[in-house]
Amino acid sequence: MSDSSNLKMIAELTWVLELDEARSALDIVQKIVDTKETLEGSTEKMGHRQDQRTSDELREVRRFLDNSGLELNGPECVLLGSFFKHRENVEFLDTRSLNVTLDSYGRKPSNTTSTVENLEKKGLMEFVTGGDLHAHKTFCLTEQGYHEVRDLMGRLARKNFSAVG
Repeated sequence: MSDSSNLKMIAELTWVLELDEARSALDIVQKIVDTKETLEGSTEKMGHRQDQRTSDELREVRRFLDNSGLELNGPECVLLGSFFKHRENVEFLDTRSLNVTLDSYGRKPSNTTSTVENLEKKGLMEFVTGGDLHAHKTFCLTEQGYHEVRDLMGRLARKNFSAVG
């Protein structure tokens, strides 16, 4: 039903109401409008908080990758890089794009593909096959992988803090 038909229907229903009923309907409509405005404001605030959290996480990962004094092994680099790309809304990753990201921080592991395969065996990554047999394999972090990255970030933050403090 189109907006104009909905409005026409509401107008017709309102016209047949007694004056007191029409006033009561007006109060109800006003409460509905107020509630929808409140919900819309809440949704905007939640979206802003989500954006801020994502931005903070991206900054934190960049700090870890950029800190040459912080020793990271291959799997840690791949996990951080994958998390970074996912937070940038890249749903499925491939080793080539991950290598480019990690190499820009001087953190490219010797063999990203085998590292991803090992992380998959641990349940931290999941391969997603393309529709074509010749397509590049893509992968993503699993839920367990996200937990592992968050734990890793906590450990690195504590390690980095104790090195500074």
